[in-house]
Amino acid sequence: MHDDMKNTTPDSHKKKRIVIGVSALLVAILAAGGAVAIYQHSASAQLAEAKSTCAQAADRLRVAQNKYSALINGDEYKSAVAVTDKQVEDGRVVTTLAKDSGDETPTMVACNVEDKTALERNTGLIDKNTTWYETHAKTIDADVKNVVKARDAKTLKDTQTALGRKITDAKKLYDASKDKVKDDKTRDALKKQMDAAGKLKDGKDVKKIKDAQAGLEKAMKTVNDSVKAKQDADKKAAEEKARQEAEAQAAAAAAQAQAQQQYVAPQQSYTPTYTVPQQSYTPAYTAPAAPQQSAPQYSAPAAPAQPATPSTPSTGGNTGSGPISGGHGCGSLCTSAPTDTYVR
Repeated sequence: MHDDMKNTTPDSHKKKRIVIGVSALLVAILAAGGAVAIYQHSASAQLAEAKSTCAQAADRLRVAQNKYSALINGDEYKSAVAVTDKQVEDGRVVTTLAKDSGDETPTMVACNVEDKTALERNTGLIDKNTTWYETHAKTIDADVKNVVKARDAKTLKDTQTALGRKITDAKKLYDASKDKVKDDKTRDALKKQMDAAGKLKDGKDVKKIKDAQAGLEKAMKTVNDSVKAKQDADKKAAEEKARQEAEAQAAAAAAQAQAQQQYVAPQQSYTPTYTVPQQSYTPAYTAPAAPQQSAPQYSAPAAPAQPATPSTPSTGGNTGSGPISGGHGCGSLCTSAPTDTYVR
């Protein structure tokens, strides 16, 4: 060993120091590189984890959005938002649904960033948006159910009321149509419909109540048609009777007129027939009267009766006119005077 120390030169010591220094430097370099590598690995892992967390949040948001979209695009929601305040007893349910449906949806946030801090911030916004969709979906779903319930309740009440009024109208028609229908079977059918409707007017099935009302309306129409048919038949019969009576009266009047014409015609022909013989009878009677002297001879002696009443009696006797008594002679007066007077 002593010999080895003797054989050691300053150059060899120098070389050793250099080797040791280089080794230390290499160790330091390797240590620094390892630290950098470790740091880089840790940052990458954190970034990847942030991206994964953001992606999971985005998935939850997507689920919430889909449920919300399915709700507002569903038939029940569309039916509910179409309901007016006149279709419900309390219009506040309609107003509430309209208000909640009018809220604006949140602004979309993405995970396509390469910064851990930005990813964490976006993840928080995404979670907030997810909460908004989930909350509003529940709220609107409740609003829709309230509106539908209120609408159905009023619809049921209105339907029941309408059926009750229709039953009342049917009862009036049934009573008023007695002995006024052409076919009594129509009234029997109406009575059956009335009985069936009476059992359903307080029910809860709107469709059955509406069907009962429709059946009642149909039966009422049948009765009304039968009433009109009888009225038309009665009117036609009355018109036919009036026509027959008019024809009978016309025939009687024609017969009476014909009888009067047959009776008057002989009177009109008799007058000229009777007048003509009168006119022909007078000349026929006057012409033969000329040779007869009996009528003039009888009227002519009445004129000389005046001298039989003298105003001054004569005591000296007759004046030559003939004796007053005796009447034995007329002289020429008896023979000539009548002949001259008749001729004139």
